[in-house]
Amino acid sequence: MKHTYFLALLFSAFTTVLHAQETLIDTVYISDIRLKDAEKSQKIIRISKDELLNNPVNLSEVLRFQTPFYIRENGRGMAASPSFRGTTAQQTAFLWNGIPVNSLFLGQADVNNIGLLNYDHIDVKPGGGSISYGSGAVGGSVHLNNSLSFNKGFNGDLFAEYGSFETLNSSVKLNYNTDKVSFQLNTAYTESENDYDVPALQYVNRNGKYRQQSFGLSSGYRFNTGDVLYFHSQMSDGLQYFPVFFEEDTKTKYITQGFRSLLHWDHQNQHFSNHLKLAFLEEQFRHFADIEKTESTGSGGQLFMVKNDASWTRIKNLVLILQTEFQHQKAEGFQSGKSNPKRNLGAAALVVKKQWGKSIYTEGALRKDFIENMNSPLLFSFGSQIKAAPFYTIKLNISKNFRIPTFNDLYWEPGGNPDLKPEHSVQIELGNEFQYKNFTLEIVPYYLRVSDMIQWMPGNTIWTPFNTNEAESYGAEVYGDFFAKIGNHQLKLKSAYTYTLSKDLETQKSLMYVPRHKFSGTASFMTKFGSIFIQGMFTGLTFTSTDENRRTALNPSTVINAGVQITLSPHLQLGIRANNIFNEVYQTSQHYPMPFRNFGISLRSKF
Repeated sequence: MKHTYFLALLFSAFTTVLHAQETLIDTVYISDIRLKDAEKSQKIIRISKDELLNNPVNLSEVLRFQTPFYIRENGRGMAASPSFRGTTAQQTAFLWNGIPVNSLFLGQADVNNIGLLNYDHIDVKPGGGSISYGSGAVGGSVHLNNSLSFNKGFNGDLFAEYGSFETLNSSVKLNYNTDKVSFQLNTAYTESENDYDVPALQYVNRNGKYRQQSFGLSSGYRFNTGDVLYFHSQMSDGLQYFPVFFEEDTKTKYITQGFRSLLHWDHQNQHFSNHLKLAFLEEQFRHFADIEKTESTGSGGQLFMVKNDASWTRIKNLVLILQTEFQHQKAEGFQSGKSNPKRNLGAAALVVKKQWGKSIYTEGALRKDFIENMNSPLLFSFGSQIKAAPFYTIKLNISKNFRIPTFNDLYWEPGGNPDLKPEHSVQIELGNEFQYKNFTLEIVPYYLRVSDMIQWMPGNTIWTPFNTNEAESYGAEVYGDFFAKIGNHQLKLKSAYTYTLSKDLETQKSLMYVPRHKFSGTASFMTKFGSIFIQGMFTGLTFTSTDENRRTALNPSTVINAGVQITLSPHLQLGIRANNIFNEVYQTSQHYPMPFRNFGISLRSKF
């Protein structure tokens, strides 16, 4: 991967050596224009950098405590997979600046190997999104975003925290920009011995240590008010040891490496805009069946992508968008049961948006994917927003989404099934937003049905994937937000509750790891002397088997975290954080309890 690192640095240097010639308006550029468009008909949950630092240990904690996601985690910091609206981890899309980063092999993202502190903010979009993001955006999507600013000079953000179980979390972000040029460097590092114990269950997290580090460069050049060229790159390296239940068990570990690069050109004028992206992503995995020996299996994959969005606004309040995309995917394995597969994918979508006066907005879209050696469904979506009253807004979204089989599903040897069809789903949601002064309440009932689900099943001698069962999920999400300014102080309240019924239509049993009830909320109070936050999460009964066996189900739990930040100087804050204050016994994955009360102390400097 060294040659790709060199090219990233070369591109980044090229886009930042250009110098300013005229003064332009201060602007912040965000890479994912499609996400901004989706907000009119679907709920978007934005998590700022300050909110990320309430849970700086890993992305799993952020999503668990600050969104409706259920995160199944094999112990703190270990392999983790998300579930949203009753869907599987493969049916959740993770996007980096609008580019999909789900594994080509597993079809999902290992949440704790993505990193956390490199990003300016994270957005979560419940509901289908295959029109914009293609395969995998069925239950929801997580958007990892970097942004570039202009006309802000030099500034930085340094963070370091040391906590229980010899845990270190740190990040450095440096920005320099003028009216023409923007440059950002960010790096993050986390490690932990992670050797906690849970006496109530006689559990010790043996061989549970981990390490994750990443480095990113972003740069941009603004030619004029309508043309901006910018580049993002990121390198990451992760190490996870897999917990064992007994000291004499053979200890294993897992090493990941990744590289991402994105070149993006934005062009805009009065009636036309174009957003062109060129991306290259590389992932490598190495598994050690015995940590004292050399690697036993490994694999690597590469993705080349070209995406383009062209928009026309010749007719008043009417926007036509043509989205095109091409991907080339390839992989190779080392003693991992795979050949060296390749495939090409293309897609085209037509989107029509119309604003009807001041109160009604509608959009419709069709998309067709062209996948080598595979048929794919015609996708559609319809969204609308109606301002029914000054305090009440209705949002409607209907969509058909899909997920293609992964390289493991198709080509694993022995057992892969090259005749698999893509999964597809139909989803409808109706958002009801009530707003009164600084209080917002959103109620979003939804229905989701998935067909041709891919499931690995035992055959005569081996396991093989088949398109088998159908599943449906329905329920509602409730979001509450409140903000108040009291003199020089600020109070913020954010909460999310989900009610989910998800079942296999053949067996009429609940799907695994889908709690019926989940609640999360955060209250924060900020003054010129610092801030304090209290965070809570309730998770209802969660089945861990397909037969709804209550004896193996995870019991309901309530976990409370809290933290305080003390302002030592205008540019320096001291933070103290406590997790699981009341020593709740809780698990997110069977047999792997999470730690009792633990602490972290941090320093943060913003200048």
